[in-house]
Amino acid sequence: MFSNNVDNELLFNKATQCLQKGKNEEAVSLFDQLIMKEPENVHFLNGKGSGLMQAGRLDDAEEVFDKSLSIKDNPMALLNKAFIYGYKNDYDNAIFYCDKAIDLDPNLKLMVLDIKNGFIEKKAENSGPDEFNSEAQELIDKANRLKEEESYWEGEHVFELEPVYPKFKKVTFWEAWELYEDAIRKDANCESVVVSYINKLKSSFIREFMFFDITQRDDFHIESNLSRLKLNIIKEMFLGKNFIRAQALVDEILETIDENDLDAINYKGVLLFYYDEVDEAIECFDKLIETGDEIYSFYAKFNKAFALRRKSMISGDLDYMVQALDIYDEMLKNSSIFNKIKPYQREILDKLQGFMKVPLF
Repeated sequence: MFSNNVDNELLFNKATQCLQKGKNEEAVSLFDQLIMKEPENVHFLNGKGSGLMQAGRLDDAEEVFDKSLSIKDNPMALLNKAFIYGYKNDYDNAIFYCDKAIDLDPNLKLMVLDIKNGFIEKKAENSGPDEFNSEAQELIDKANRLKEEESYWEGEHVFELEPVYPKFKKVTFWEAWELYEDAIRKDANCESVVVSYINKLKSSFIREFMFFDITQRDDFHIESNLSRLKLNIIKEMFLGKNFIRAQALVDEILETIDENDLDAINYKGVLLFYYDEVDEAIECFDKLIETGDEIYSFYAKFNKAFALRRKSMISGDLDYMVQALDIYDEMLKNSSIFNKIKPYQREILDKLQGFMKVPLF
């Protein structure tokens, strides 16, 4: 970045510190000094563009980022252009540049997806209610009703090993999710609205995953950096719903503390599910099943079933749904968590019933 020039490195660090402190004009001046020395250094140009953007000089900032991109395609300039268009309420272009940044550097995918989701939700907030066709609207309305529905099915069929319970609340999130995606296929104009609904629905799913209560473990110490990181991950996922921050904390554990930390691997799998990276999520849960103790393996199997159920939606392959069903059937042998498992098992049975003529129960 600095062509082995110590003076440039010191000047760059000073300029970056000014950016962090909101001293934007001073930062721009310092980056100008660096650009005079190395006019084609995209890091210096991107730094100047960031200072201009933070100072509200959006057109000037875009010009600098365009100069950076003319020298070399780089994801930071693309992402900053996305922010500029976001500030201008041009969410289509903001989303476009997020996608370009992901295509250029897939390693940034999770971070950029979170930013992109923010633009999608902003676009949805600014969209009128009649911008898409009635067929798509009907699907959206049905999905919204299902998501909030308080319907139950009676426990009329009881397997030999099952305790007898009178009724269970129906799981409607999966069907709502499918209806939302059907709406997008019917009319692409509704995508921003629908994706914002899906993101909220996925946040609800996060609460259904199984996590070990680390505060109950003997090795939990609030003064421990590892314990604090894990508590902050849970806080970001459940309270702040800041999944990009949660992902950064998970990476910190796995990359700098312990690459085999069971809790962090579980958290990572759940976050990957949120970002629809279901194959990678399944890999995380499989690792827990293979290396974790009985409790972690139990949690991972339940979480893996969620990822398999989602994979069946994406691929259209019922075999993944059957694999999830097999997991639930095995877990139902544990009567202590019957209430947790049974609704998800029954949802799959009901779904499969729709594809088969022979009754499944």
